[in-house]
Amino acid sequence: MTFPLLVFAIDREIFAGNAQSLIVPGADGELQILADHTPLIVQLKEGDVRIEGENGITTKLPIAGGVVEVKPHEVVALVNF
Repeated sequence: MTFPLLVFAIDREIFAGNAQSLIVPGADGELQILADHTPLIVQLKEGDVRIEGENGITTKLPIAGGVVEVKPHEVVALVNF
């Protein structure tokens, strides 16, 4: 099962597509987001964002911080490098 995921930096789009999983370095610890996750907003700290695409390939992005919003029908991440 997948969900629409958008990942943006301040100056560009990093990822736009369907994902099976998103793992982010939340301020209170690592958080995994899957399809049908409860809506929430999470502040991110320095660490790695891991995106498992619908094809099963995992992409790892080192970030300096940011925020993730989990909405009922999509997930949006705004990240700083």
